[in-house]
This record gives sequence, structure tokens and C-alpha cells, in this order.
Amino acid sequence: MRRTYLNIRRLRQILTVLARHGFSHVIEQMRIGEYLPWVGRLIQDGKVSGRHHDRDLPSRLASAFEDLGPVYVKLGQMLAVRPDIIPVEFQVAFSRLQDQVPPVAGEDIIPVAEAALGRSIDDIFKEFSHTALAAGSIGQVHEATLMNGQPVIVKIRRPRIEQVIAEDTSLLDALADLVERHIPELAVIRPRMLASELRRTIYNELDFVGEAAYATKFRETMKENREVSIPKIFWDYVTRETLVMERVEGKGLSEVDFLSIREKNRIAGVVADCFMRQYFETGLFHGDPHPGNILYRPDGIISFIDFGQTGHISEELRHTLARMLMALKDNDTDLIVDLYADIGEFAPNANIQGFRFDLANFVDRNYGMPAEKLDFSLLAQETLSIARRNGLYLPRDFVLSLKSLMLVASVVRELDPGFRLDIAITPAVRRLAINMHRPDAMARRGWKTLSRFAGVFRRIPDDFRDLMDKAKDGRFTINFHHDNLHGIAERTGRAMDRLTLGIITAAVIIGSSIVLSAGQSGPVSGIVIPIFGGISVPILLASLGFIAALILAAYISWGIFRDKS
Repeated sequence: MRRTYLNIRRLRQILTVLARHGFSHVIEQMRIGEYLPWVGRLIQDGKVSGRHHDRDLPSRLASAFEDLGPVYVKLGQMLAVRPDIIPVEFQVAFSRLQDQVPPVAGEDIIPVAEAALGRSIDDIFKEFSHTALAAGSIGQVHEATLMNGQPVIVKIRRPRIEQVIAEDTSLLDALADLVERHIPELAVIRPRMLASELRRTIYNELDFVGEAAYATKFRETMKENREVSIPKIFWDYVTRETLVMERVEGKGLSEVDFLSIREKNRIAGVVADCFMRQYFETGLFHGDPHPGNILYRPDGIISFIDFGQTGHISEELRHTLARMLMALKDNDTDLIVDLYADIGEFAPNANIQGFRFDLANFVDRNYGMPAEKLDFSLLAQETLSIARRNGLYLPRDFVLSLKSLMLVASVVRELDPGFRLDIAITPAVRRLAINMHRPDAMARRGWKTLSRFAGVFRRIPDDFRDLMDKAKDGRFTINFHHDNLHGIAERTGRAMDRLTLGIITAAVIIGSSIVLSAGQSGPVSGIVIPIFGGISVPILLASLGFIAALILAAYISWGIFRDKS
């Protein structure tokens, strides 16, 4: 009951914020008032206050996310990099969302680390800064020094943040379900899928063990590159709540104006080559390569930090991308369209012909343009927008890789305005194409395909036997689901409830009337209860019945009036 009370109180806060920012119509369309009567009052208050909003819709929604806290800020940040789902104006508004939260005081955050590590901070670190170096909605970072003199960064999860996220993501799942069921114009962005993706993303960020594992994988894949480094992870001090890694002394790439043009050009080449290898060779890539996450060390080495957002491009998808780029080089528009469509999944109401026309027109419009005139950020943005407009859903890691590519293109162009990203891509694609067509690689893919088919055929007898067993035992069922019957079932259920209450009300009135008329000469007619100046038992019972019937009738009438309004 306590958890239910807290959820309802949090839901009231969420709906109040939405109404205050002018989204009462959305709350009304979700039909939450059918379950919680007090929502109607919020909707009316929101309609009154919403009249004074003079800001555009994306800005108001971004402000609402800020007011709602870390889960909704994360939702906005996730949507900001999904041009395949939301229009550009919403991306711009959401891109301004930052985890602007004050750091937790040292005396409050240290017990979290000590409980996770099972030891006192003083037993692990020679020095530990109680003042946070940086703070986010999930955790915060402190500088420290190990007993052996190694400078490190200590990342600690905020106290009780897991409970807050669990409550908010649970409510967000419920709200997403209502939106998808009752607001057709928003159902096309698949709210339940977004809520599920947010839950997976945010719980990955909560687990610092996963982040440490990704950092270690990156360190392993880049160990042969002398111009790039990844901070070392100290696994003895890594838990779900704490992460200790090597401290990197350096400046973000947005702070290297003091460098010579030649050195900036070298850095641009190093960064581009590193990411091309991630996209087309290893498949594991940094999902958030903004200038603050790429440091320039005093010795000229480039260091990548913060592996909270990472993605993985499968071997099959890498091959598809390589074929697409080769088709682009040959101006094979039909193949490009087919490959791009194969990557994603069309919605039931997708405009497939419109998608093919838009993408073919986009390829024709940009083919033959001098490479130095191409803006890869805009190209990637436009391809994702074409998918969104025509109902093509793309895999999360594919979209994240394009977003990562857009950031990389922006970083290298800032360092070297004349940098040719197409030249940087070509060697990686060529290597991937050569590896694709090597006999051993082709044999491996063929064997993998045959193994899958063999597995399917091997399971057929067992699956058929299970099917027959269920049929013989009467456990074989076929379920039909009709989307348009859900609302009718709800309204029919409410009508039956009201009919039942109406019958009960009529029965109470009739029973009270019988008690009142028969009680005048009955055995208890002479018994008087000394209240209200003395009242007989039959009259008291009949009065209570009439009052109960009046309350039930008022409740039924209010429910009917509420549905019609």
C-alpha cells in the first residue's frame, strides 16, 4: 500500500507538471481520468494556465522533462539523437537538456562507496577529494590517489537513485501504454518501445561494472594504436556503485586552440581513423564522442573517456553498410534503397513507395557533388528523417552509429575545416570488403548459415511432438486479439458496472420502502432510539437505505456525466 501511495503521488506530480506546461489535452486523450477521478481537476487547471504559454511546443516539452527529473531528462537526451523518430525542432530542444543537478556532499556520497567496496575510503586511497569534480543525474566523479601514488578518478552512484529510477520507469511504462492505445498520432513513434529502450539504457548506466567492461574492451582493441589511449580500469575497486579508473591529464578537443594548424590536422586524422576502425572493423564504437570525451594529452596522445554510451554494429550490418557505400560509389540507387530498407522494419502503415522515392531522390541529388562540399552530419540527418517520415523503424545501434558519426564529423571539421571524411572512410570500407570476400570468411558465413538451418530442422520433431501433446491434453489454444475491440470492452464493462449499481440502488430503495411501511405495525415498531428527539428503528433503517441509494445514484450520474464531458 505504501508503494501504491508513492506511485500515485508521483503520478500526480508528473501530470501536474505536464498540465502546467500546457499538455492537458494529452492527459485528457490518455483517459487517465477513467481510473483516477482527481485527474479531471488537473486537466481543467492546466487548460486555464496553458492559455498563457507563448513558447513553442518542443521548448515546453523540454522544460517539462527538466522539471520531472533524471529519468525524463534521459528520455529527452535519448530522443535528441533519434531523428528517425522525432522532427528536427524537437531534437534541437531536447539537445539542450543537461543533467544539471547539484553534487551530493562528500559526507553523504562516501558511505555509498564504502558500503559497495566493503572497506573504508581511507584504507583504499591515500588522498580523496570530498568535492565532486563533476556531477550527473546517475553519479558523480571525485579525484583521488591510490596508496601506490596512482592518480585516479572515482565514479560513485548517487544515493537511492536506483529506487527513484525504478519508480519513474514503471510509471513511464504505464503512461507509454496509454499513449500508444489512445493517441493515434503519437502511436507511430512506438512509445512502449521507447520506454523499453530508455529502461535498458538507464539501467546500463546504473551498472558501472558494464561501463568498466566496455572501457577494457576498447583498451584491448586499441592497444596497437600508439596515438590513442584508453584509461586503465582498476578492477579491484569496481562494483555496480563504484568505478575507479586511471586519471587522464589533458584538455578536451574544444580547448586546443593553442595548437598549431599542423597538429590539429594530425589530431583530426587520428580521431577519424580511430572511429572508422570502430565502425567497420571492431564493430564496438563510442556512442558519445563529443569534444569533452576526447582528451588531448600533453604528450600528444588522444585519450577517450566516458564509456556510458556504447554501441555494437554486428558483422552482418557492417557488411550491409560496406555494400551500401560501394553501391553509392557506383550510383546504384536501387541497391542502396533495398539495402537501407533491409536494415530496418516497416510499420504497418508505412509509405514504402514514398520511402523509395524520397531516398532515391536524396541519392541522386547528392551524387556527383564534390566530396569537400558534402556535410556528413546533414547527410546522416536527412537519411534518418526520410526513414521517420515514411514509417521505417531502424535498429537502435544503427541510429546510434550515425549519431556518433555525425559527432565525429563535427569534431574533425572543427579541427580541420578541409578534412575529407570520405577519404578516411574509403580505406576502412576497402579492408572490410576484402575481408568479406576472403574464402575463409565466406566459408565461415556459409557454415554459420548451415548451422542455423540444421538447428531449425533438428528441433522440428521435438516441436511437433510438443504440439501434439498439447492438443491431446487439451492445452492447445489459439488466441485472437482485435485492437479495435479494446475500447468497446472497456465501455461495455463500465456500462455493466453501472447497470449493476443501478439494480442495487433500486433494490435498496424498494427494501427501504418495505421496511418503512411494514415496520409501522411490526414487532420493532415500538422501539425508539433516543437520537434526533427519538426515532423508531424502522424509520432509521429506511432512512439509512434511502441515503445509501441517494449516494449510489449520485455516483452513477456523476460517472455518466464525466464520460460525456
